[in-house]
Formats: sequence, C-alpha cells, structure tokens
Amino acid sequence: MSENKILSPKVDVVFQSLFGEPGSERITKRFLENILGENRKLILTDKLEIIILELKKIKGKERVEGELLDWLFFIDNPNSERVKEKMKENKELKEANEKLQTMSEEEYMERMAWFREKAILDYNSGMSSAIRRGKIEGEKKAKLETAKKLLKQGVDINIIIEATGLSKEEIMKFIA
Repeated sequence: MSENKILSPKVDVVFQSLFGEPGSERITKRFLENILGENRKLILTDKLEIIILELKKIKGKERVEGELLDWLFFIDNPNSERVKEKMKENKELKEANEKLQTMSEEEYMERMAWFREKAILDYNSGMSSAIRRGKIEGEKKAKLETAKKLLKQGVDINIIIEATGLSKEEIMKFIA
C-alpha cells in the first residue's frame, strides 16, 4: 500500500470523563475494540494517535501551575475562574475562548432560526388546514341553502339530490 503524502497524522482526542465510574472498564474496552477492529492487532503509527483525557483527575488541582492543566481546565469549563485568569496571560487560550463563544453564538442563532422557520411552517399549515375546512363547510352550507330554497319552490327531492350532490338524509336532517 502506498503512503498518501496529502494526509497528515490524525489525532483522535477522546474527552473521557467516564474513567473512575462503575462499569467504565467495559466502556473503555468496547471503545478500544471498536478502534482496533476484529483482528485487534492495529499498529499505532504516526498516522493514528489516541489521547484519552481524564478530566476527573484535574479536580482539586486548580492551584497547580501548568499550560497543559490550563487547557484541561478550559476543556472542562471554559468559564471557570482559572481559565478567565489564564486568558490574560495566554493569547492562544483567549483566542480559543473567543472562537468557542463565536461558535456557541452561531449555533444559538441557527437554532433560533430553525425554531422560527418551524413556527412559520406550523402556522401556515394550520392556516391552510383551517381555510380548507372553512371552504368545505361553506360549500356544504351553500348546498343546504340551495336545497332549502328548492324545497320551498316544490322541487322534487330526487332532483335536489342530483343538483346539489347532498344525500337524502342530509336534506331531511336540514328540513327537520
């Protein structure tokens, strides 16, 4: 198999907060089985790197210094006091936070646009249905009024049934 020069090494990052929970060993095993496949003999090369971040392990280390910890706290809670303080010193952390805010705002606006579009479609559907029902009821009322006038003029009921398309029961119910 020839090596593809276009592809750069792939880094899969799994933000794993499940470790330490009961049953997490089963989840981790299943995750690794899915990655390794049936042969379970995958050789990890510069084309695949798996990094598992156990965010639960940073709890209690808020006062410990380190850029890696700064990033882990950012991943865990970008609005934490530590992250706010570190953004004053770390330009990349600040840029990442700004990008996250922009993405969150865009996602919120997309969601609001979707809800607005859905509301408009629901309204239009309801109006269309109401108009259709009103039209049907109006047509039936007009036929019944025509039948009533024809009966007053003494027209035979069979002719009225044929002219209006109403059933004998509908006409008799209207007369009674």
